[in-house]
Amino acid sequence: MASLYFFHGLESGPHGQKYHLLKSEFPELESPDFQGMDLEQRLAKAEEVTRGQHGLVLVGSSFGGLLAARLYSLFPERIKALVLLAPAVHTEEGERVTELPSQQRVRVIHGLADKVVPYDKVVSFCKRFGVPLITVDDEHRLASETAQQTILSAVQEVYNAQF
Repeated sequence: MASLYFFHGLESGPHGQKYHLLKSEFPELESPDFQGMDLEQRLAKAEEVTRGQHGLVLVGSSFGGLLAARLYSLFPERIKALVLLAPAVHTEEGERVTELPSQQRVRVIHGLADKVVPYDKVVSFCKRFGVPLITVDDEHRLASETAQQTILSAVQEVYNAQF
C-alpha cells in the first residue's frame, strides 16, 4: 500500500479542513507541518520526511500543491501519484516544475471562482504537462460539498490504482 501525505497551503496548517476530510477516509494520512516556512525550507523538510520511501501519493493544497509538484520534479522515483488542489503554480516557482507524472497518475482540481490562484494559469500549467484539469464551481478553498466529493474521488482513484 502506498504512503499518503497531505501538504497544506501557505496560510493554513497541517490539520485544517482538507486534512480532516481526507483523514476520515484515509486514516493512514500523514501531514507534515510546514507553517512559517518558505518553499525552499518546505522542500528540504518534504525531502527529509519522504527520504527512502517509494510509491507515495501526495495531496497538495495551494502552496502545498506547488510543493508536491516541485518534489516530484526532484524525486520522481519516490512518488506514485499527485493530487493537486488549486495549486499555486502561477508564480515563478511554478515555472520550476519540470515534470509531472503521466496523466493517469495526476489529478488537478481547481475552482472556477478562485481569486487566489488564477484559473487560466492552472489551465496553462496543465496544458504544459498534458494533464487534465478537473474544474469545480467553487473558490480557492474548495470547501463546497461538490469540491470535497471530487477531492475524495480523485485521491481514491490514484491511491488505489495499480500503476
